[in-house]
Amino acid sequence: MSTSTYAEDGFDQTADSFFEIGQFKRTVSRIDNGHKQCDELMSFLKDRAAIEEQYCKMIKSWGAKYTKIIEKGSCYHTLQHAWLGIIKESNKIADLHHEMGEKIVQDDVEKVKTWKKNHYHSLTLGGLKESKICADEFTKAQKQWAKLYKKVAETKKNYYTACKEERSAQTQENTAKSDSSIPPEKVKKLQEMVEKKGNERQKHKDKYEGALSDLDSNNSRYMEDMEQVFTKCQDFEHERLAYFKDVLLAAESHLNVSTAPNLSEMYGNIRQAINVANVDNDLDWWRTNHGPGMQMNWPVFEEYDAERLHMQRVSRKQTTKASKYVAGGVDGISAAQFTQNSEYASSYPANNGESDHRPASWSDDEQSNPFDNDAMNDAAGVPVVALYDYAGAEEDELSFKAGDQLFKLEDEDEQGWCKGRTADGNVGLYPANYMKEV
Repeated sequence: MSTSTYAEDGFDQTADSFFEIGQFKRTVSRIDNGHKQCDELMSFLKDRAAIEEQYCKMIKSWGAKYTKIIEKGSCYHTLQHAWLGIIKESNKIADLHHEMGEKIVQDDVEKVKTWKKNHYHSLTLGGLKESKICADEFTKAQKQWAKLYKKVAETKKNYYTACKEERSAQTQENTAKSDSSIPPEKVKKLQEMVEKKGNERQKHKDKYEGALSDLDSNNSRYMEDMEQVFTKCQDFEHERLAYFKDVLLAAESHLNVSTAPNLSEMYGNIRQAINVANVDNDLDWWRTNHGPGMQMNWPVFEEYDAERLHMQRVSRKQTTKASKYVAGGVDGISAAQFTQNSEYASSYPANNGESDHRPASWSDDEQSNPFDNDAMNDAAGVPVVALYDYAGAEEDELSFKAGDQLFKLEDEDEQGWCKGRTADGNVGLYPANYMKEV
């Protein structure tokens, strides 16, 4: 898991950092990829050797054919020798390419095969011993920090829940105070409930801050332990990268079969291209993009903000819908067109000639409006009755009076809202703690 797992509880999305829980798996998989690259390198060299052998056979076949034609043809004296001289040279080139292919297979391929055997060891139940050792050491290094991090997530969730409960109690108290028909005894009980919820919120806040403090004090040790394991993986990868470079240079020396100026220049370019490779630069790049050099969004205390959490919920729904359009488009319209046209959707008339007054805050989880009355009338829902009056603050929220009966269509979400339908068919959201099932 990673910190993004707790995004629903208020954690911000992070940079997918190496220090997040389980993100070391990319470095572990690099060992498996190195094992696979050994096979790919051997296949790469074998295919090139087969091409050289085929080229040798084709040149010799070509030379044998035209030797007979030239010797039995009308060509004579020096011109005939010139023709035959080219064929003689071609046979030497063929022999050189045959030798090149043999050296690549016997020297380079065999060396990679031996190196792979010595550096990678298969486990009885599958996988590589080197990968398992690396993963086990990373897991051990993360164990204590992961435990503290989980506690931070739990205490933060509890704190946010307490904040919501206190806010709900305050709303009930304010509603009761404004209703003269409610007995003073009930108002007093609601006041006591607000005070109780406030005390619980403070208690959870203290636990949340304490968990963060424990996590922060462990960060340095955690980073040091992770760095030690990562360094071992870097050393193992350093050896493989350096060896692969040596193999490529050896293959290049076998391919360089002529000292002719044009060919020498070509092979010199090949050598130069290989020599451009720099092991240290490669390792530094990995470190920056997939290792300890990555940015980490370390958890910090975040005050409860109901409006921000609501906007995050709306944003996630909008993102879900946008991703559906990106994946396949709508009725043949590209994602880019959809994004552009969406900005001006409200200015275009609907099919019936009237403006589309659909609120922007409606859920975007589906291509059609999930609060569409025709789409929802078929769902019976669970009967619930309102405990208090509520006036919807947004266009996707229902308004009702105490005692009104509604039908719950979806269970409470992480923000404390349910989706329901009124008796007259209006569909929207309502606070879960304002209702009770009949």
